[in-house]
Amino acid sequence: MTVDKWILENQELVNPLYKPRQHFSAPIGWINDPNGFVYYKGEYHLFYQHHPYSAKWGPMHWGHAKSRDLLNWEHLPEALTPDMPYDEGGCFSGTALVEGDKLILMYTGVSEVNGKTRQIQCLATSTDGITFEKSSHNPVIDERQSKNTTDFRDPKLFKKNDKYYSLVASTDEGIGNVLLFESTDLENWKFTSVFLTAEAQQGKIWECPDLFELDGKEVLIVSPIAFTPDGHRYTNVNSSVYFVGHVDWEQGTFIAESYDEIDSGLDFYAPQTLEDAQGRRIMIAWEQMWGRNIPSDDLGHRWAGSMIIPRELRLVDGKLRQTVISEYQKSVKLVSSQQVDQDYRGQLESLTQVETKQPFSIELGGADDYLDFRYDGELLTVDRTHLKQVIEGEEASSDKRSRACSFADLTVKIYVDKACCEIIVNDEITFSTTFYLETETPEIRIKGNELKVEQYRSI
Repeated sequence: MTVDKWILENQELVNPLYKPRQHFSAPIGWINDPNGFVYYKGEYHLFYQHHPYSAKWGPMHWGHAKSRDLLNWEHLPEALTPDMPYDEGGCFSGTALVEGDKLILMYTGVSEVNGKTRQIQCLATSTDGITFEKSSHNPVIDERQSKNTTDFRDPKLFKKNDKYYSLVASTDEGIGNVLLFESTDLENWKFTSVFLTAEAQQGKIWECPDLFELDGKEVLIVSPIAFTPDGHRYTNVNSSVYFVGHVDWEQGTFIAESYDEIDSGLDFYAPQTLEDAQGRRIMIAWEQMWGRNIPSDDLGHRWAGSMIIPRELRLVDGKLRQTVISEYQKSVKLVSSQQVDQDYRGQLESLTQVETKQPFSIELGGADDYLDFRYDGELLTVDRTHLKQVIEGEEASSDKRSRACSFADLTVKIYVDKACCEIIVNDEITFSTTFYLETETPEIRIKGNELKVEQYRSI
Protein backbone atom coordinates (compact mmCIF):
# COMPACT_ATOMS: atom_id res chain seq x y z
CA MET A 1 0.00 0.00 0.00
CA THR A 2 1.34 3.42 -0.90
CA VAL A 3 1.82 6.00 1.83
CA ASP A 4 -0.81 8.27 0.25
CA LYS A 5 -3.40 5.50 0.20
CA TRP A 6 -2.58 4.65 3.82
CA ILE A 7 -3.08 8.29 4.86
CA LEU A 8 -6.39 8.47 3.00
CA GLU A 9 -7.69 5.29 4.65
CA ASN A 10 -6.56 6.16 8.18
CA GLN A 11 -6.95 9.94 8.58
CA GLU A 12 -10.53 9.57 9.84
CA LEU A 13 -9.11 7.82 12.92
CA VAL A 14 -7.55 11.10 14.09
CA ASN A 15 -9.18 12.64 17.16
CA PRO A 16 -9.62 16.37 16.36
CA LEU A 17 -10.18 17.53 19.95
CA TYR A 18 -6.98 19.60 20.06
CA LYS A 19 -6.23 19.73 16.34
CA PRO A 20 -5.98 23.37 15.18
CA ARG A 21 -8.02 24.92 12.39
CA GLN A 22 -5.86 27.86 11.27
CA HIS A 23 -2.46 26.56 12.29
CA PHE A 24 -1.29 24.04 9.74
CA SER A 25 -1.13 20.39 10.80
CA ALA A 26 -0.88 17.14 8.84
CA PRO A 27 -3.90 14.91 8.10
CA ILE A 28 -2.42 12.25 10.39
CA GLY A 29 0.83 11.49 12.18
CA TRP A 30 3.84 13.41 13.43
CA ILE A 31 5.22 16.58 11.87
CA ASN A 32 8.20 18.77 12.67
CA ASP A 33 10.29 21.22 10.58
CA PRO A 34 8.70 23.16 7.73
CA ASN A 35 10.57 22.41 4.50
CA GLY A 36 10.67 23.99 1.05
CA PHE A 37 8.38 26.88 2.01
CA VAL A 38 7.99 28.60 -1.35
CA TYR A 39 5.73 30.68 -3.61
CA TYR A 40 5.20 28.79 -6.87
CA LYS A 41 2.79 29.47 -9.76
CA GLY A 42 0.59 31.80 -7.73
CA GLU A 43 0.28 29.54 -4.69
CA TYR A 44 2.10 29.01 -1.42
CA HIS A 45 3.63 25.55 -1.05
CA LEU A 46 4.57 24.09 2.30
CA PHE A 47 6.53 20.89 2.68
CA TYR A 48 7.19 19.46 6.12
CA GLN A 49 8.92 16.67 7.99
CA HIS A 50 6.28 13.99 8.30
CA HIS A 51 5.99 10.56 9.85
CA PRO A 52 2.48 9.56 8.80
CA TYR A 53 2.37 6.15 10.49
CA SER A 54 2.40 7.34 14.10
CA ALA A 55 2.32 10.46 16.27
CA LYS A 56 5.97 9.91 17.13
CA TRP A 57 9.10 10.86 15.20
CA GLY A 58 10.06 8.18 12.70
CA PRO A 59 11.58 7.77 9.23
CA MET A 60 11.03 11.17 7.70
CA HIS A 61 8.90 11.79 4.62
CA TRP A 62 8.19 15.19 3.06
CA GLY A 63 4.52 15.98 3.51
CA HIS A 64 3.12 18.59 1.13
CA ALA A 65 0.27 21.11 1.00
CA LYS A 66 -0.57 24.28 -0.90
CA SER A 67 -2.65 27.38 -0.22
CA ARG A 68 -3.70 30.68 -1.72
CA ASP A 69 -4.03 32.50 1.61
CA LEU A 70 -1.62 30.68 4.00
CA LEU A 71 -4.55 29.73 6.23
CA ASN A 72 -6.60 27.23 4.23
CA TRP A 73 -4.47 24.37 2.97
CA GLU A 74 -5.03 21.65 0.38
CA HIS A 75 -3.19 18.47 1.32
CA LEU A 76 -1.22 16.95 -1.56
CA PRO A 77 0.53 13.58 -2.03
CA GLU A 78 3.73 13.03 -0.09
CA ALA A 79 6.49 14.75 -2.07
CA LEU A 80 9.41 12.60 -0.88
CA THR A 81 9.57 9.17 0.70
CA PRO A 82 12.68 7.35 2.00
CA ASP A 83 12.93 4.80 -0.80
CA MET A 84 16.54 4.98 -2.03
CA PRO A 85 19.71 3.53 -0.47
CA TYR A 86 21.06 7.04 0.21
CA ASP A 87 17.87 8.21 2.00
CA GLU A 88 16.44 4.98 3.41
CA GLY A 89 16.86 6.36 6.94
CA GLY A 90 14.79 9.42 6.12
CA CYS A 91 14.39 12.44 3.87
CA PHE A 92 15.46 15.17 6.29
CA SER A 93 14.89 18.90 6.05
CA GLY A 94 15.74 21.16 3.13
CA THR A 95 14.44 23.97 0.94
CA ALA A 96 12.96 24.72 -2.48
CA LEU A 97 13.97 26.85 -5.46
CA VAL A 98 11.66 28.03 -8.24
CA GLU A 99 13.30 28.18 -11.65
CA GLY A 100 10.84 28.88 -14.47
CA ASP A 101 8.24 26.11 -14.39
CA LYS A 102 10.46 23.90 -12.30
CA LEU A 103 10.23 23.44 -8.56
CA ILE A 104 13.52 22.08 -7.25
CA LEU A 105 13.84 20.53 -3.79
CA MET A 106 17.14 20.06 -2.00
CA TYR A 107 17.03 17.78 1.03
CA THR A 108 19.20 15.68 3.30
CA GLY A 109 19.24 11.95 2.63
CA VAL A 110 19.99 9.84 5.69
CA SER A 111 21.32 6.29 5.84
CA GLU A 112 23.63 4.17 7.96
CA VAL A 113 27.06 3.12 6.74
CA ASN A 114 29.32 0.87 8.84
CA GLY A 115 27.26 1.64 11.94
CA LYS A 116 27.51 5.43 11.50
CA THR A 117 24.88 7.90 10.39
CA ARG A 118 25.49 9.30 6.92
CA GLN A 119 23.82 12.61 5.97
CA ILE A 120 24.21 13.85 2.39
CA GLN A 121 22.45 16.40 0.16
CA CYS A 122 20.08 15.38 -2.63
CA LEU A 123 17.83 16.91 -5.30
CA ALA A 124 14.31 16.27 -6.57
CA THR A 125 12.48 18.18 -9.31
CA SER A 126 8.88 18.77 -10.38
CA THR A 127 7.23 20.61 -13.28
CA ASP A 128 3.69 20.42 -11.88
CA GLY A 129 4.43 21.14 -8.21
CA ILE A 130 2.94 17.81 -7.15
CA THR A 131 5.01 14.92 -8.50
CA PHE A 132 8.74 14.93 -7.78
CA GLU A 133 11.53 12.92 -9.35
CA LYS A 134 14.75 12.36 -7.47
CA SER A 135 17.90 13.23 -9.39
CA SER A 136 19.92 10.42 -10.95
CA HIS A 137 23.00 12.33 -9.73
CA ASN A 138 22.08 11.95 -6.05
CA PRO A 139 23.76 12.50 -3.74
CA VAL A 140 25.13 15.76 -5.10
CA ILE A 141 26.98 16.86 -1.93
CA ASP A 142 28.60 14.16 0.18
CA GLU A 143 32.04 12.97 1.33
CA ARG A 144 33.54 14.43 -1.84
CA GLN A 145 32.91 17.94 -0.51
CA SER A 146 32.67 17.53 3.29
CA LYS A 147 34.73 15.60 5.84
CA ASN A 148 31.73 15.48 8.19
CA THR A 149 28.61 13.64 7.05
CA THR A 150 27.34 12.71 10.52
CA ASP A 151 25.82 16.09 11.46
CA PHE A 152 25.53 17.61 8.01
CA ARG A 153 22.03 18.61 6.99
CA ASP A 154 19.21 21.00 6.10
CA PRO A 155 20.46 22.61 2.85
CA LYS A 156 19.31 26.11 1.95
CA LEU A 157 19.29 26.23 -1.87
CA PHE A 158 19.34 29.58 -3.69
CA LYS A 159 20.64 31.23 -6.85
CA LYS A 160 22.67 34.42 -7.16
CA ASN A 161 24.33 35.90 -10.26
CA ASP A 162 23.70 32.77 -12.36
CA LYS A 163 25.33 30.53 -9.78
CA TYR A 164 23.66 28.06 -7.43
CA TYR A 165 24.55 28.06 -3.74
CA SER A 166 23.67 25.84 -0.83
CA LEU A 167 24.11 26.56 2.85
CA VAL A 168 24.39 23.37 4.89
CA ALA A 169 24.29 23.18 8.69
CA SER A 170 27.11 21.22 10.27
CA THR A 171 29.28 20.90 13.36
CA ASP A 172 33.03 20.94 13.90
CA GLU A 173 34.41 19.56 17.17
CA GLY A 174 31.21 20.36 19.04
CA ILE A 175 30.71 23.84 17.59
CA GLY A 176 27.85 24.60 15.18
CA ASN A 177 28.52 26.18 11.81
CA VAL A 178 27.10 26.78 8.33
CA LEU A 179 29.04 25.72 5.25
CA LEU A 180 28.73 27.26 1.77
CA PHE A 181 28.78 25.19 -1.43
CA GLU A 182 28.42 26.33 -5.05
CA SER A 183 27.54 24.89 -8.45
CA THR A 184 26.92 26.06 -12.00
CA ASP A 185 24.58 23.19 -12.96
CA LEU A 186 23.05 21.78 -9.72
CA GLU A 187 24.80 18.45 -10.39
CA ASN A 188 28.44 19.24 -9.66
CA TRP A 189 29.13 21.01 -6.40
CA LYS A 190 32.24 22.25 -4.65
CA PHE A 191 32.93 23.42 -1.13
CA THR A 192 33.38 27.21 -1.02
CA SER A 193 33.86 28.28 2.58
CA VAL A 194 32.76 28.21 6.18
CA PHE A 195 29.95 30.74 5.96
CA LEU A 196 29.60 31.36 9.72
CA THR A 197 30.84 29.56 12.82
CA ALA A 198 29.23 29.67 16.24
CA GLU A 199 30.97 31.30 19.14
CA ALA A 200 31.53 28.95 22.07
CA GLN A 201 28.17 29.72 23.70
CA GLN A 202 26.13 29.67 20.48
CA GLY A 203 25.32 25.99 20.20
CA LYS A 204 26.91 22.58 19.62
CA ILE A 205 24.96 21.91 16.45
CA TRP A 206 23.24 24.35 14.09
CA GLU A 207 20.25 23.34 12.00
CA CYS A 208 17.95 24.75 9.32
CA PRO A 209 19.83 27.77 7.90
CA ASP A 210 17.92 30.43 5.96
CA LEU A 211 19.38 33.53 4.29
CA PHE A 212 17.54 36.55 2.91
CA GLU A 213 17.66 40.30 2.46
CA LEU A 214 15.36 42.44 4.57
CA ASP A 215 15.11 46.22 4.72
CA GLY A 216 18.64 46.81 3.45
CA LYS A 217 20.37 44.14 5.55
CA GLU A 218 21.09 40.45 5.16
CA VAL A 219 19.64 38.08 7.71
CA LEU A 220 20.82 34.56 8.51
CA ILE A 221 18.54 32.30 10.54
CA VAL A 222 19.77 29.13 12.27
CA SER A 223 18.29 26.80 14.86
CA PRO A 224 20.98 25.94 17.43
CA ILE A 225 20.96 22.98 19.76
CA ALA A 226 22.36 23.71 23.25
CA PHE A 227 22.77 27.48 22.92
CA THR A 228 23.98 28.63 26.35
CA PRO A 229 21.19 30.48 28.23
CA ASP A 230 21.80 34.18 28.84
CA GLY A 231 19.53 35.29 31.65
CA HIS A 232 16.02 34.72 30.31
CA ARG A 233 17.15 34.30 26.70
CA TYR A 234 17.87 31.04 24.84
CA THR A 235 16.39 28.91 27.63
CA ASN A 236 14.96 26.24 25.32
CA VAL A 237 17.47 23.47 24.70
CA ASN A 238 16.63 23.97 21.04
CA SER A 239 16.18 27.60 19.99
CA SER A 240 15.99 29.74 16.84
CA VAL A 241 18.28 32.69 16.28
CA TYR A 242 18.66 35.39 13.64
CA PHE A 243 21.94 37.13 12.76
CA VAL A 244 21.87 40.56 11.10
CA GLY A 245 24.80 41.67 8.95
CA HIS A 246 26.09 41.29 5.42
CA VAL A 247 27.70 38.69 3.18
CA ASP A 248 31.23 39.04 1.84
CA TRP A 249 30.69 37.10 -1.37
CA GLU A 250 34.36 37.24 -2.34
CA GLN A 251 35.29 35.40 0.83
CA GLY A 252 32.03 33.48 1.12
CA THR A 253 31.42 34.53 4.72
CA PHE A 254 28.63 36.13 6.70
CA ILE A 255 29.72 39.16 8.74
CA ALA A 256 27.41 39.28 11.75
CA GLU A 257 26.69 42.65 13.38
CA SER A 258 24.12 41.41 15.91
CA TYR A 259 22.04 38.39 16.82
CA ASP A 260 18.97 37.60 18.91
CA GLU A 261 16.45 34.88 19.65
CA ILE A 262 13.42 34.94 17.33
CA ASP A 263 10.71 33.75 19.71
CA SER A 264 10.57 33.66 23.51
CA GLY A 265 7.96 30.92 23.87
CA LEU A 266 8.12 27.27 24.78
CA ASP A 267 7.35 25.88 21.32
CA PHE A 268 9.08 27.42 18.30
CA TYR A 269 11.71 25.86 16.04
CA ALA A 270 13.16 25.56 12.52
CA PRO A 271 11.66 28.69 10.91
CA GLN A 272 11.74 29.11 7.14
CA THR A 273 10.86 32.16 5.07
CA LEU A 274 9.76 33.04 1.56
CA GLU A 275 9.21 36.17 -0.49
CA ASP A 276 5.81 36.25 -2.19
CA ALA A 277 4.44 38.14 -5.20
CA GLN A 278 3.67 41.13 -2.97
CA GLY A 279 7.30 41.37 -1.89
CA ARG A 280 6.51 40.28 1.66
CA ARG A 281 9.03 38.26 3.65
CA ILE A 282 6.88 35.64 5.38
CA MET A 283 8.03 33.21 8.06
CA ILE A 284 6.56 29.92 9.22
CA ALA A 285 7.91 27.65 11.98
CA TRP A 286 7.18 24.44 13.83
CA GLU A 287 5.09 25.21 16.93
CA GLN A 288 6.24 22.29 18.99
CA MET A 289 9.40 20.97 20.61
CA TRP A 290 10.96 17.54 20.94
CA GLY A 291 12.45 16.07 24.10
CA ARG A 292 9.08 16.51 25.81
CA ASN A 293 5.82 14.57 25.91
CA ILE A 294 3.06 15.74 23.57
CA PRO A 295 -0.50 15.36 24.93
CA SER A 296 -2.10 14.62 21.53
CA ASP A 297 0.21 11.59 21.33
CA ASP A 298 -0.17 10.67 25.01
CA LEU A 299 -3.95 10.57 24.53
CA GLY A 300 -3.77 8.43 21.40
CA HIS A 301 -5.14 11.11 19.07
CA ARG A 302 -2.83 9.94 16.25
CA TRP A 303 -1.33 13.32 15.39
CA ALA A 304 1.37 15.60 16.83
CA GLY A 305 2.74 18.96 15.82
CA SER A 306 1.61 22.08 13.97
CA MET A 307 2.96 25.29 12.49
CA ILE A 308 2.59 28.88 13.66
CA ILE A 309 0.29 31.22 11.78
CA PRO A 310 2.65 32.67 9.17
CA ARG A 311 4.15 36.06 10.10
CA GLU A 312 5.37 38.93 7.99
CA LEU A 313 8.85 40.11 8.92
CA ARG A 314 10.38 43.59 8.96
CA LEU A 315 13.69 44.83 10.28
CA VAL A 316 13.63 48.04 12.35
CA ASP A 317 16.88 49.37 13.85
CA GLY A 318 18.42 45.93 13.41
CA LYS A 319 15.63 44.18 15.31
CA LEU A 320 13.12 41.76 13.85
CA ARG A 321 9.47 42.83 13.90
CA GLN A 322 6.80 40.16 13.45
CA THR A 323 3.13 40.56 12.56
CA VAL A 324 0.64 37.84 11.73
CA ILE A 325 -0.15 37.91 8.00
CA SER A 326 -2.88 40.35 6.95
CA GLU A 327 -4.97 37.47 5.55
CA TYR A 328 -5.69 36.38 9.11
CA GLN A 329 -7.69 39.52 9.86
CA LYS A 330 -10.07 38.61 7.02
CA SER A 331 -10.72 35.24 8.68
CA VAL A 332 -12.06 36.70 11.95
CA LYS A 333 -14.79 39.16 12.92
CA LEU A 334 -14.96 41.60 15.81
CA VAL A 335 -17.44 40.37 18.42
CA SER A 336 -16.76 42.77 21.31
CA SER A 337 -14.83 45.93 22.13
CA GLN A 338 -14.75 47.24 25.68
CA GLN A 339 -12.94 49.84 27.74
CA VAL A 340 -12.60 48.77 31.37
CA ASP A 341 -10.64 50.17 34.29
CA GLN A 342 -9.13 47.04 35.82
CA ASP A 343 -10.76 43.63 35.34
CA TYR A 344 -12.11 41.91 32.24
CA ARG A 345 -13.67 38.47 31.90
CA GLY A 346 -15.14 36.87 28.80
CA GLN A 347 -15.23 33.84 26.55
CA LEU A 348 -11.87 32.88 25.06
CA GLU A 349 -11.93 33.76 21.36
CA SER A 350 -9.59 33.20 18.41
CA LEU A 351 -7.96 36.62 18.78
CA THR A 352 -7.90 38.95 21.75
CA GLN A 353 -6.19 42.33 21.53
CA VAL A 354 -5.44 44.10 24.80
CA GLU A 355 -4.18 47.66 25.06
CA THR A 356 -2.95 48.31 28.59
CA LYS A 357 -0.29 49.75 30.81
CA GLN A 358 2.04 47.77 33.02
CA PRO A 359 1.65 45.57 35.00
CA PHE A 360 -1.05 43.08 33.93
CA SER A 361 -2.03 39.42 34.10
CA ILE A 362 -3.97 37.33 31.58
CA GLU A 363 -5.35 33.85 32.21
CA LEU A 364 -6.60 31.60 29.39
CA GLY A 365 -8.77 28.65 30.44
CA GLY A 366 -10.72 27.58 33.50
CA ALA A 367 -10.45 28.40 37.20
CA ASP A 368 -7.91 25.65 37.92
CA ASP A 369 -6.72 24.80 34.38
CA TYR A 370 -5.22 27.74 32.56
CA LEU A 371 -2.28 29.28 30.72
CA ASP A 372 -0.94 32.35 32.46
CA PHE A 373 0.68 35.37 30.78
CA ARG A 374 1.74 38.37 32.83
CA TYR A 375 3.99 41.41 33.04
CA ASP A 376 5.38 42.63 36.37
CA GLY A 377 7.01 45.76 34.97
CA GLU A 378 10.29 43.99 34.22
CA LEU A 379 9.51 40.56 32.78
CA LEU A 380 6.88 39.22 30.42
CA THR A 381 6.24 35.60 31.42
CA VAL A 382 4.24 32.76 29.87
CA ASP A 383 3.51 30.04 32.41
CA ARG A 384 1.78 26.70 31.95
CA THR A 385 2.29 25.34 35.48
CA HIS A 386 -1.46 25.77 36.11
CA LEU A 387 -2.48 23.34 33.36
CA LYS A 388 -3.82 19.88 34.15
CA GLN A 389 -2.22 18.45 31.01
CA VAL A 390 1.43 18.48 32.09
CA ILE A 391 4.19 18.85 29.49
CA GLU A 392 7.69 17.98 30.65
CA GLY A 393 10.90 16.47 29.35
CA GLU A 394 14.64 16.91 29.02
CA GLU A 395 14.79 20.47 30.31
CA ALA A 396 14.93 21.51 33.94
CA SER A 397 11.91 23.70 33.22
CA SER A 398 9.51 23.15 30.34
CA ASP A 399 6.63 25.18 31.71
CA LYS A 400 7.80 28.84 31.97
CA ARG A 401 9.58 31.31 29.72
CA SER A 402 10.28 35.01 30.34
CA ARG A 403 11.56 37.99 28.42
CA ALA A 404 12.76 41.34 29.74
CA CYS A 405 10.56 44.23 28.68
CA SER A 406 10.56 47.99 29.30
CA PHE A 407 7.37 49.10 27.53
CA ALA A 408 5.10 51.50 29.41
CA ASP A 409 2.19 51.07 26.99
CA LEU A 410 1.54 47.65 25.55
CA THR A 411 -0.57 46.15 22.78
CA VAL A 412 -0.87 42.42 23.37
CA LYS A 413 -2.33 40.20 20.64
CA ILE A 414 -3.27 36.66 21.69
CA TYR A 415 -4.01 34.13 18.96
CA VAL A 416 -5.64 30.93 20.21
CA ASP A 417 -6.46 27.93 18.05
CA LYS A 418 -7.35 24.98 20.27
CA ALA A 419 -3.94 23.88 21.66
CA CYS A 420 -1.94 26.56 19.86
CA CYS A 421 -1.25 29.97 21.36
CA GLU A 422 0.81 32.81 19.96
CA ILE A 423 1.26 36.04 21.89
CA ILE A 424 2.76 39.08 20.20
CA VAL A 425 3.60 42.19 22.23
CA ASN A 426 4.08 45.50 20.38
CA ASP A 427 5.08 43.49 17.30
CA GLU A 428 8.49 43.04 18.96
CA ILE A 429 8.25 40.19 21.46
CA THR A 430 6.61 36.88 20.59
CA PHE A 431 5.74 33.79 22.61
CA SER A 432 4.67 30.64 20.74
CA THR A 433 3.40 28.02 23.14
CA THR A 434 1.15 24.96 23.07
CA PHE A 435 -1.34 24.30 25.85
CA TYR A 436 -3.98 21.60 26.21
CA LEU A 437 -7.03 22.61 28.22
CA GLU A 438 -9.45 20.13 29.78
CA THR A 439 -12.09 22.77 30.46
CA GLU A 440 -14.88 22.77 27.85
CA THR A 441 -15.77 26.46 28.13
CA PRO A 442 -12.48 28.37 28.36
CA GLU A 443 -12.47 32.00 29.43
CA ILE A 444 -10.04 34.88 29.25
CA ARG A 445 -9.47 36.81 32.48
CA ILE A 446 -7.48 40.05 32.44
CA LYS A 447 -6.31 42.26 35.27
CA GLY A 448 -4.56 45.52 34.48
CA ASN A 449 -4.95 49.27 34.21
CA GLU A 450 -6.90 51.27 31.64
CA LEU A 451 -7.76 48.20 29.58
CA LYS A 452 -9.10 48.28 26.06
CA VAL A 453 -10.10 44.75 25.05
CA GLU A 454 -11.14 43.68 21.55
CA GLN A 455 -12.16 40.12 20.82
CA TYR A 456 -12.39 38.45 17.41
CA ARG A 457 -14.01 35.16 16.45
CA SER A 458 -13.15 32.92 13.51
CA ILE A 459 -15.65 33.29 10.66
